Amino acid sequence: MGKKKSGNRKKKSGQARRNNNNSGTKSPPLDPSNTVCKFYAEGRCKNGDECKFLHTDAKVAATCTTAPPSSEATTALPAGLASSMSLFTPAQQTLATQLCTLPGTTNQCHLFSKWTTDAKDNDKKKALMSKLELVDQSYPDGGLTGYLTNAIALLEKSRRGENPLEGWIPSVPKGEAFEVGTDAFLRSEELGLKEVGKCGFILVAGGLGERLGYGDIKIGLPTELATGTTYIQFYIETILAFQSRYAEPGKKLPLCIMTSGDTNAKTVALLSANNYFGMDKDQITIVQQGQGVPALYDNDAHIALDTEDPYDIQMKPHGHGDIHALLHSNGVAKAWQAKGMKWTVFFQDTNGLAFHTLALSLGVSSKMGLIMNSITCPRKAKQAIGAITKLTKGDQQKTMNVEYNQLDPLLRATVSPEGDVNDESGFSPYPGNINQLVFNLDSYVSILERTKGVMPEFVNPKYADAEKTIFKKPTRLECMMQDFPTVLQGAETEKVGFTSLASELCFSPVKNATADGVALQAKGTHPGVAASGEADQSSSVARILRSIGCQVEEGSKVTFNGITVTSGPDCVLKPSFAACATEFKKKFPNPAAVKISGRSSLVLSGQGLTIESLDLDGAVVIECEEGASGVIRNLSVKNKGWWKQPDASSDVEVIRMRGYDMRRLETEKIVFKKDGSINGNYSMETTPKESARTVPEVSAPVVPKEAAVVEPVISKSAPAPPVDLTKSAPEEKGDEQFCNGCTIL
Repeated sequence: MGKKKSGNRKKKSGQARRNNNNSGTKSPPLDPSNTVCKFYAEGRCKNGDECKFLHTDAKVAATCTTAPPSSEATTALPAGLASSMSLFTPAQQTLATQLCTLPGTTNQCHLFSKWTTDAKDNDKKKALMSKLELVDQSYPDGGLTGYLTNAIALLEKSRRGENPLEGWIPSVPKGEAFEVGTDAFLRSEELGLKEVGKCGFILVAGGLGERLGYGDIKIGLPTELATGTTYIQFYIETILAFQSRYAEPGKKLPLCIMTSGDTNAKTVALLSANNYFGMDKDQITIVQQGQGVPALYDNDAHIALDTEDPYDIQMKPHGHGDIHALLHSNGVAKAWQAKGMKWTVFFQDTNGLAFHTLALSLGVSSKMGLIMNSITCPRKAKQAIGAITKLTKGDQQKTMNVEYNQLDPLLRATVSPEGDVNDESGFSPYPGNINQLVFNLDSYVSILERTKGVMPEFVNPKYADAEKTIFKKPTRLECMMQDFPTVLQGAETEKVGFTSLASELCFSPVKNATADGVALQAKGTHPGVAASGEADQSSSVARILRSIGCQVEEGSKVTFNGITVTSGPDCVLKPSFAACATEFKKKFPNPAAVKISGRSSLVLSGQGLTIESLDLDGAVVIECEEGASGVIRNLSVKNKGWWKQPDASSDVEVIRMRGYDMRRLETEKIVFKKDGSINGNYSMETTPKESARTVPEVSAPVVPKEAAVVEPVISKSAPAPPVDLTKSAPEEKGDEQFCNGCTIL
């Protein structure tokens, strides 16, 4: 039998370091719930059940930690576990025994060391074993023991400071960078539009909005306040627009949503309550990510117990790299292939600019024959964003994301003594990764069959000591979906590239709380908050309009809750109207005759709508019903419009997190009906009268008494079915409000 000290070897060395620290600084104390009580092991603990440290029987610990695998001796399990084995299924009994008989100091006996023999705890014991079994079943690379084995190897590499990029030579990858509206841009987009009707879409949506100050799922957040359209609604409407215009008759473009345990039920409820936002129910597949992976508190990969409950363990997310394994195990990718899909597109949950690059990137993938295409944006040298990089080692190569803090030292050590520097374009030659991916589906399915979708893992513990043996807090293994190139082989590795477009047109995630966004913006970094997300969505539309020749002024800079954004013009072009620059050109055939002031608000919807000439200085909402057609010609709108009223203390979360509410003073509304009639003061023969131009000052807003302000109908916590705020007043007041050409809201 082994010596008693083996079970406590790591903990005693940690205690010794705390008592004999030559640096003179006191190391942080270990987590008591994950530290063996040495006094209990010696029979001297006076705290009994109130002791904060683990009470592990010394003899059991010795047996569990040092008994050789070939020993014929009967394995001694912790007493509480041994007396409870009858509570568990045969599979759970086997798993518990495996965990307690892992070699050397890596066994997990501590998980059961505080178990009592009291029957009142039986339900908790069964719950823990069920949880461990679920992890064992969901981890694709060898179950729970495989996870622990992988963790031990990666933690040792981390402890030794091994560089995963050692020996690899970086170079600029192949791909194409574009400026919106150029001939090259439009040619690639035109080519991609031939492929749009053959896409399946993957939405990675496992997150809650708590970090943002929002009490529900992030895809339920409104992208903007002009219409109240939520992210999930916007995504689905865009997919349906592409389907209606580019897919073969009768072909449905599928959507798969990856949820988590936190978001799954709420995602299903949101879709169901809104009739799937116009999609057929069978178009949407939901795959749920596992409950995560166990947190680990030392280099021996010991699983961290819950700090409040000895019958539970700490779990952490495994990362969005799980999506590939889920698409394989659920047969999603293969089913799409059988239905004739050619491409699969991955996008994030709160990036309202995601689809501006869809046709563009499909054009690049098609003409370059790419298996994987990363959507990127130009990045400044040393900017804190991962970079797409080609890596070569002998006859091996891979094009993949390299984190910014790894790229610069890698370049300095290999091909560039200056490290990561800007080239003549003013940007680094290594484009920035935004985690939006396009795959050739045939190749993707083939690779999933070979790899089961398992992505390489990494570990990033935060150490509390120079020897790298004590963690500041438990860590875990993670994987990322953009690391797919690491599993490619042979000629596959040559078919990876990128498509680059300015971040103002393709990347504006809403992921930070306002306070964090203020700090980031102060450092010159994009804040990534709700206010910036909404502003960027309108600004990107304005940029595209300018690129095709429309005269669109830029609004003024304003600050809400410490976040500075460009306020206006608010341009909301619904996907049913236009979804890419090529379509914008067709919808605005005479762009020089379109003028939009910086304070204006423009909302357009409907596939049959065309804007030939428009002079807008205020707010206008123009709709074209399905099956109808309408042309706006010689329309001049000058009214009080809409403006953003500062409101940092609203009871409505989506207003409070922005720092403002949208106030509608006057709105010109025109609706082209399917029966050929037109609602609103507009006809093809006449030009509507201009309303008096009255613009309230933003710094000292005044709401006219005669203006009935309609508040947005948005839930304080759970997202309500989307409400078109521009339609709420007409339903309440009736058609008579259109008599003078202005809707007073």
